[in-house]
Amino acid sequence: MSDIVKVAVDAMGGDYAPEEPVKGAVEAVNTKENLFIYLVGQESIVKKELAKYSYPADRMEIVPA
Repeated sequence: MSDIVKVAVDAMGGDYAPEEPVKGAVEAVNTKENLFIYLVGQESIVKKELAKYSYPADRMEIVPA
């Protein structure tokens, strides 16, 4: 496995937030094994959206903002 790529995503930004940013982040970590994503936003809202998906929880973190 190559070096871990860390990405911060504004989960609350955009017209269809948090649904679309969270969906994209989940798709990304499920596709790329060397990816770690920080989802930045309101913790309770992001957690609720993440609960809809299956993903490697050890490669995604919510950053309260």
